Amino acid sequence: MIIKDIKINNFRSYYGSNNLSLSKGLTLVIGDNGDGKTTLFEALEWLFDTTGENRKDSHISEKRKSELEIGESDEVSVSITFEHNGEKEIEKSFTFERISGDNIRTKDYKFVGYSIVGAERHSIAGDKLLNGCFEPVLRKYCLFKGENELNVFDNDTALKTLVDTFSGIKDFDKLVDLTSNFEQSSARAANRELQNDKKVSKQAKELNTQLNDVTNDIQSIKTELNQKKISINEFSSKLELLEKNQETSERYQAIKERIKGLKDKQAKLVAWSSCEYSTNLLDEYWILRSFPAIIKEFSAKVSALSKEKRRLDKQETERRAKEAGEREAISKIQKLANDAVPLPWNLPDEATMKEMIDDEICKVCGRPAPKDSEAYEFMCNKLNEYLAHIAAEANKNSSLKEDDDKPLFPNFFINELHSRQIKLSGDTEQEIAKIATTISDRLEFVAKRKAELAEVDKQLQELEIEQNDLLMQSGLSTDLLDKSISDLRGFFDAKSRAESRVSELETTLKYKESARDEIQEKLSQLEPTSSMTQVYQRVHIAFEKITKAFANAREQNVNNFLQILEKESNKYLQKLNKNDFYGIIRIRKTLNNSARIELYSDNGTRIENPNGALKTTMYMSVLFAISQITTLKREQDYPLIFDAPTSSFGGFKEETFYNVIDTIDKQCVIVTKDLLNIDKVTGKKMLDFDTINILSCSVFRIEKVEPFNDKDLSTIRTIVKQVK
Repeated sequence: MIIKDIKINNFRSYYGSNNLSLSKGLTLVIGDNGDGKTTLFEALEWLFDTTGENRKDSHISEKRKSELEIGESDEVSVSITFEHNGEKEIEKSFTFERISGDNIRTKDYKFVGYSIVGAERHSIAGDKLLNGCFEPVLRKYCLFKGENELNVFDNDTALKTLVDTFSGIKDFDKLVDLTSNFEQSSARAANRELQNDKKVSKQAKELNTQLNDVTNDIQSIKTELNQKKISINEFSSKLELLEKNQETSERYQAIKERIKGLKDKQAKLVAWSSCEYSTNLLDEYWILRSFPAIIKEFSAKVSALSKEKRRLDKQETERRAKEAGEREAISKIQKLANDAVPLPWNLPDEATMKEMIDDEICKVCGRPAPKDSEAYEFMCNKLNEYLAHIAAEANKNSSLKEDDDKPLFPNFFINELHSRQIKLSGDTEQEIAKIATTISDRLEFVAKRKAELAEVDKQLQELEIEQNDLLMQSGLSTDLLDKSISDLRGFFDAKSRAESRVSELETTLKYKESARDEIQEKLSQLEPTSSMTQVYQRVHIAFEKITKAFANAREQNVNNFLQILEKESNKYLQKLNKNDFYGIIRIRKTLNNSARIELYSDNGTRIENPNGALKTTMYMSVLFAISQITTLKREQDYPLIFDAPTSSFGGFKEETFYNVIDTIDKQCVIVTKDLLNIDKVTGKKMLDFDTINILSCSVFRIEKVEPFNDKDLSTIRTIVKQVK
């Protein structure tokens, strides 16, 4: 099977129709985190799944779903066109329809295949065509997500599956089972006949009793031995997992520490960059930011008011002085108006005047002044004038006093304003002027901290993505990556104790099996009198030898397969590590009849913890070798499709690795985020065309269409572009 085209329609982020035309060698599909790399991989997983109908709502493009009106429908489909004894096509699809507001219904699931002959397309069931061209057992060795899935022997049944698939061992299994049953039946029949033979009956019974005891002992030893081997295998797996992921654990711990440091820095920057603008407006007098100019204007106005007040005070003082002088002058003028000096207004006084009126006599001149006389009227008028003068003088003096005492500016507002102006100027004015500088410095400080915070947030996001990628690719839990050296030591000790016990049991088992063989030999050497019993003996001996022969052949078949796999794997290992150290791959059987892939130096030293790139190429070499064996043994080929297998590579290693892959006669698709660099101007991820132009393979770029809402999945759309 050589895939020519992949078509994806409305599958998750792949809105509408999207096509990829693959080369016969290597095809690189480059995308950043979240661009749709894993979705492409999972679309092929969905297509290759023949276990039953599968039309999940989660497969539907959210963007296309959001556009549907009630009653409108569209289709999700994934298809490939491939070459396999002619051109063929398989397509899996289903329809989705909006039947109400948020209610989407799926229907019309289809899995169809087509055999294309000229212009004609002959329809066939999709699962039947796929299984015929690409067996389910082979599909296990096609799709690999992340570096952690590359170890094909990472389960107990992997070796048996491979050997069953690529060798004739199944025939040996049937023959071993058949001859083993015959051997057991013949053994029972021979022993029964021997015990009934009078000549050897006693010896046969004794030997059979011994044989039963030894056989039971052997069975007990094998049971315990198997349990210990299983324990050792479990401890080995755990140790291998811890050792194998030591580098991953160290990277995880380093990332974890960097995240912790950045989060501490983030917390400080958040505190430093926070500014209570509303509170500072009043509590820190930021409202006075522009007040120096207002103070100057205020001082000018207060000075003008103070000057005007002084001018008016002076004018009022001059007026009052003038009025006082005028009164004094008038008094002098009246005094000098004639030569005769008038009698003072207060003579006679009020009491004398009343006394003279009452006595009706003028006591000044001594003349009588009877009532109603002219003299009497004169005295009455004189008294009235006196009283009127007293009243007028009193009113005049009161008015003059009140006018003289009342100030022109009875309040002190202008003085208070002047005092306030004096207080606000000088030191206070300088302090207020400093507020502007304080605000400017604070805002500049906050702006710088916010810029630092944005950079820290970006670094944190990248580290968290790197941490999640590490967890996803390793397939390990955070608990396992946090395991301490004490866990490693405990597993070593437990494994050592189990291995010591296994050694004891194997020694005992050999002794018991040797004793059993001796007893069986003695049984076979008995000479019964009955010729039929002798026949039973010979038949049993024959089946015993046949069973052992088939068992040995089966074992040799497995060993031969592993030798071939090792040989082919090392060829690819050398190619994938061109101009670099690569070692030697050894594939050995484990105690539970599975297998382990190990790397050795040429001097026989096992490389316990190869670096990530070497480990990846080691596992990929085995996968290429399996594919090569498939082509040789089954005359079938299939593509290898990897999702992010090279995260532990360096830049130079990636370039060399991809060019080597493209020279191998094998179709391979690698989905990766390699060869993307951050543009310093825009901050966006851009393709590294300097490296891409050196590559010989086909290159596709997948990316999200911008702009999009990072909180709304229905705005996400992945597009596919061929760039090389």
